[in-house]
Amino acid sequence: MNRAQEDYIKAIYDIESRQENELVSNVQLIRYFDHTAQSVNEMVNKLSQNSFVDYKPYKGSKLTMKGKTEAIRLIRVHRIWEKFLVGKLGYSWEEVHEEAEKFEHITSKKMEERLYSFLGEPEFCPHGNKIPDIDYLKEKEQTIKIQLNHTEENQNYFLESVIDDKDVLTYLNFLEIKIGDRFLVTRIDTMSEVVELVIKERRLNIGFKVAKHLYVVKN
Repeated sequence: MNRAQEDYIKAIYDIESRQENELVSNVQLIRYFDHTAQSVNEMVNKLSQNSFVDYKPYKGSKLTMKGKTEAIRLIRVHRIWEKFLVGKLGYSWEEVHEEAEKFEHITSKKMEERLYSFLGEPEFCPHGNKIPDIDYLKEKEQTIKIQLNHTEENQNYFLESVIDDKDVLTYLNFLEIKIGDRFLVTRIDTMSEVVELVIKERRLNIGFKVAKHLYVVKN
């Protein structure tokens, strides 16, 4: 399997995990990658022929068990590399995604296992996301977390994880916000699309554009 096919498998897994509908349409993949309809159609057909997806014409695709296993393997390796790059090489959390993307496609099973062991079998990547179990399909239990823009006023939360977006991570650095920080949501302005919160004795306004990338748990 080549890198492009692996990227599509990960994309389908990512989209599937964020929607109720099992099927991922070709239109969604066109928007995800900014690829042409022809390119997406050809790739989906290849994945279907190799039993990574179950494709229903004019409706969409869903990962088979084989496809899901491969997607979770790639996510696991990606997050292990992120942990290594931040913890051992001093990368910042906004720098590691592109580097980990390169390594995930060339990492052997042996390298994956040794790197994971070398790091002390970590549970989370630097962005607070779970590192899937070693047999890939036994994903670790997750706490109930919600997007910051869907929180309640006058409630305490802590930041559990962040979607790996370079601009968002850079902005969080500017605000001096990190995984594990606790805060009080004081106001949610749906008209202005702003969440007002108090964190470390500071009052901040965070727009929904950023807030939807931040996953929190009620404290």
